[in-house]
Amino acid sequence: MVDQTKTIHEQQIVMSANDLGKQAKLQGELQRKWFMIAGEGSVFLALMLLGIFQVRKAFKKEGELLSRQKTFLHSVTHEFKSPVASLRLQIETLLKRNLSNEQQQTALSNALEDTDRLDQLLEKILIAARIDNGELPVYPENLNISLKLRDSIEKIKRAHPDRTIEQNIDENVYAYIDAWAFTSITTNLLENALLYSPKEKAVSVGLTHKNNHIALTIADLGAGIPAEERRKIFQKFYRLSSSSGYKGTGLGLYLVDYFIKKHKGSITVKENTQQGSIFEVVLQSKKNE
Repeated sequence: MVDQTKTIHEQQIVMSANDLGKQAKLQGELQRKWFMIAGEGSVFLALMLLGIFQVRKAFKKEGELLSRQKTFLHSVTHEFKSPVASLRLQIETLLKRNLSNEQQQTALSNALEDTDRLDQLLEKILIAARIDNGELPVYPENLNISLKLRDSIEKIKRAHPDRTIEQNIDENVYAYIDAWAFTSITTNLLENALLYSPKEKAVSVGLTHKNNHIALTIADLGAGIPAEERRKIFQKFYRLSSSSGYKGTGLGLYLVDYFIKKHKGSITVKENTQQGSIFEVVLQSKKNE
């Protein structure tokens, strides 16, 4: 009888141990499921937050682009109206008044300058549109950019006879670059330097050749460009926060950056020694095989 009772007791202990094992196993499985749910939930939450961040970032970028486009439309409208109004005034003056030969020549010269401004503005807009459509190929050649740069400077000086442009240009510097693109680069950089610097201050242009690389520098003595905006200025339609009151469309430096990258060059903006900015363009002196 005692042995039978002992056996029953042992069986009960074994059953209790089995029940405890099953409960522990169930609890372990439940914990694993909770950990799995928590892990999946954390991943889902992280992905959702990342998605919200990306959407907000996209909306912010789109908002900035729309803002720049509005600024561009306002600027370009003003840029068109100004030379058109001036051109109309010159023509009306020629038609309605008896002018001397000298006065007629002056009026005609002013009218030609206005048509040049319109032509340059239209060219920038059309080039930007062709870039967006992927329809603007370049045709690099072994080009004497010393001569080409001097031609650009002379053209700018005719348009701005009251400005001083200092030159430090090495002779017979050759680069592998599209001639029209190089003219666009130099013209836009020079126009930009003259626009944002005082009329009584000179703009300096340098061109040097060393170790198969060419450095083109254009320095002004203007207000300078804040460090946080130096890369943004090459974005399409971007205008400096301090550029209100200045002419411009926000396309010039965008075109400069595009043409330099197409020729595997680089452009950087540095502070000038005293004040202003230095734009430095580095180009290849020969074809990159």
